[in-house]
Amino acid sequence: MDKPMVLPVPGETAIPAIASLCGRSLEEEHAVIREMLDHMEQGVVLYERIASGDEVVAFFNANAESHIELPAGMLRAGLARREIVDLCEARGDHGSHFEVQAHIARVLRGESAEVLCRKPSGKWVLARSIPRTAAPGSLTLYMDVTEQVLAEERLRKSRAQYQVITEMAPLGFVQLDSLGQVIFANPAARETFALPEGEIDLLGGLHPCSGRSLAEELASSSQFEAELRLAGETRHLMVAASPAAADAADRIVAFTDITPLKTASRQVEKMARSDPLTGLGNRTLLRECWTELQPENREAKPVVFVALDLDHFKLVNDDYGHETGDSLLQMAGQRMREVCGSAGRAFRLGGDEFAVVLNGTSRERGIRIAEDLVAALSTPYRIGERTLTVGCSAGLASLPDDGKTPEALQRAADIALYQVKRNGRNAVACYDARQEEEVNERRRLEADLTLALSRQDFSLVYQPQIDLSTGRLSGIETLIRWNNRRLGRMVPPAEFIPIAERTGLIALVDNWVIRNAIAQLRAFVDADPQCPGLSINLSPVSLGAPHILEVLLETLDTHRLSPGLIEIEVTEGLPIDRCSQLVDTLTAFQKAGIRIALDDFGAGQSSLTYIRSLPVSRVKIDRSIISGVGDDRAADAIVASIHDLCRRLGLRLTAEGIETERQWEQLRELGSVDGQGFFLCPPEPAEAIIRRFAGWRRGRLPAAASS
Repeated sequence: MDKPMVLPVPGETAIPAIASLCGRSLEEEHAVIREMLDHMEQGVVLYERIASGDEVVAFFNANAESHIELPAGMLRAGLARREIVDLCEARGDHGSHFEVQAHIARVLRGESAEVLCRKPSGKWVLARSIPRTAAPGSLTLYMDVTEQVLAEERLRKSRAQYQVITEMAPLGFVQLDSLGQVIFANPAARETFALPEGEIDLLGGLHPCSGRSLAEELASSSQFEAELRLAGETRHLMVAASPAAADAADRIVAFTDITPLKTASRQVEKMARSDPLTGLGNRTLLRECWTELQPENREAKPVVFVALDLDHFKLVNDDYGHETGDSLLQMAGQRMREVCGSAGRAFRLGGDEFAVVLNGTSRERGIRIAEDLVAALSTPYRIGERTLTVGCSAGLASLPDDGKTPEALQRAADIALYQVKRNGRNAVACYDARQEEEVNERRRLEADLTLALSRQDFSLVYQPQIDLSTGRLSGIETLIRWNNRRLGRMVPPAEFIPIAERTGLIALVDNWVIRNAIAQLRAFVDADPQCPGLSINLSPVSLGAPHILEVLLETLDTHRLSPGLIEIEVTEGLPIDRCSQLVDTLTAFQKAGIRIALDDFGAGQSSLTYIRSLPVSRVKIDRSIISGVGDDRAADAIVASIHDLCRRLGLRLTAEGIETERQWEQLRELGSVDGQGFFLCPPEPAEAIIRRFAGWRRGRLPAAASS
């Protein structure tokens, strides 16, 4: 850089005198002043006026070139001011509104001038020119104001964003002065209050839900809920206020309209306490109802609890679909409301389970209402083109007679309901303390059954089926036995099979029977290749399982046995005409080579329907009919008719429960009849059956018959 020229500056006429007083030369004093200027943060340029009227550089400090951001070496004594301005203009430092000529003219007229420049480096520099007093020209300070410019820009953006937020936000904002008067309200606030900005009566229109005044809430709370009462409606607002400070003249209050949320909350609360399908109360509401019925919360009045189940409702879903089932449940709920009226509250506890609580109702009136409920719910339902009928069972208990607590009362009603189901359904029963022991024993049996499965406490016995004409073996029925260790006795299948079906254990029981019976069949065939095979009783629950046929076939294959050696016995008591899935399963059994026998034939009311619906190859006459053979002409006629029917249809006929020689002789005369019963042979272990094979091959008569 060229050494700058030292020209007079304001006050420089006093420099020699100062230098003389300080004992320094003029050159030394100039050096001191220059050192001071070079340490300034601002850039300093001293311009002088020349004869042409333009200004040129007379002096500059060390920071001048970096602030102006001129090319290295350009800033020097004698450089025209116009060249500096033109360079900055060409680079775009000044912005679009800067006029070079106007700026130069102002400076040359001896006026102060400022220009804000954006330098190539991105810095913002303020160039401030002031006229000299000691000589023509000007002094220009170049100051880095980047921080201030950016701060102002941030402030501007913040203000713009705040304006956008206040104008566009769904929240209402109101500014209050020290007297609580509204001095500003954004559009959302004006819309919330449904008034022009200047007419918002904040103190008069808002009512805190706490019951205190708005002024009290604003003084003590930062957030609270309030109601805005308008003509024709009430809105619910959540109010948030800026802290109340002694030195703050204004306060900001924000509003959120939570009316839709309140409405939704009430709907959710209702849904949480009611069944969405029927509109009746659910378990949650029932628990709240129990709370109301606690002794400390109610008067000393009797309470009746009725537990209800729809009988055979599952068949409606199975046969006609859940949409039809839902329609039936909705109609059932409406009927319950009509019967109960103001006397009680109805609840749906799930599936086809319902309950009614009758508060302040005597036991006698509770029984009448329960009977009316059973009658109403058992009345046929017209759904579309169908007329459907389901039954209803009800168990009743009263407080405090049958229980001191709501929980005990509900348990007592459930026990009474269970007794109704055991005794044929479609009726009302009241709780009896003796019933509880039966229920407890049933539950103990359920636990015993689970334990028996894990300990393999079951065994199989076998009862032969004999051709009554020849005395030869025609089949063997497999029968399961359970020796209950806790009771120390055998529990008959008629007692534990229903428990297994109800608890879902029946599939495990039947799988155990299948695997063990087929394994034993292998031993029977090895002992006598002419063994006619086994009959196995399977629960309808197991027959409805998707993989039951696979289990049978895999087990037969494991023991190298033909499917034709297995006969599945199906009881006539099943609602087969309504269960197409079961019919399909049995048809698949038949196609695989497994035979189907219809057990307990004649005990029900739809015997011929079963023969027509199922792919049966054998019919077994129920023992209740056989017991009258030889002594009852009606029984003889029924057996003869069934025999003739089977002969015409090509079905084998087996008579169950032959207990006397007279029955045996009468049945033998029919011809082509197989017999089964204690007179012929009782159920025996497998080893005893194997020992009898030789005698059956010779066609031996029963011991009782041959004696």
